[in-house]
Amino acid sequence: MDIKDKIIFGLLAVLIVVAGYFQYVTDVMQSRMSVLNEQDSRHINIVDKEFREDLRKLNLKFEGRGKHLRKAQADIVANTELILHVADSLTEQIENVQWNLDEHTRISDRRFKDIEQDHRDLQDGFDSFRRKTQRKLADLEQSATSYDKRLKEIEDLPLIQKEKAKSKKE
Repeated sequence: MDIKDKIIFGLLAVLIVVAGYFQYVTDVMQSRMSVLNEQDSRHINIVDKEFREDLRKLNLKFEGRGKHLRKAQADIVANTELILHVADSLTEQIENVQWNLDEHTRISDRRFKDIEQDHRDLQDGFDSFRRKTQRKLADLEQSATSYDKRLKEIEDLPLIQKEKAKSKKE
């Protein structure tokens, strides 16, 4: 295995490790997003439950008095403000997570394009190396054939033929 092959395999190993790391980061972000969605749904259920419970109590105690009505209105306003505040907070967090995911996607896409370009470059280099090797092998075969012809021509010389015949007689 020559140095080019070692470099190719080294780069391939590094690329596999980088792809594994990006997969891990994506999984962590997705799990965090699912936790945020779960917490959001639980919080909305709590707020809705509190609102319904307060409304039920108001209906039980309602005796036509204005103070109960004003308290209910204040509770509705407070709940609405709480819902809006939580919704804004969650919206910001969701936008941050979305931005992180988009950034991760852009970086991953760019790196995969770089990897594909590196792969094409390595493939071109390998193809060039293979062509050179095939040319050298063909040149060596041609030289060997030429040397075989020359050797046969030398063996066919009359002087060498006489020496061979002489050595056979002895």
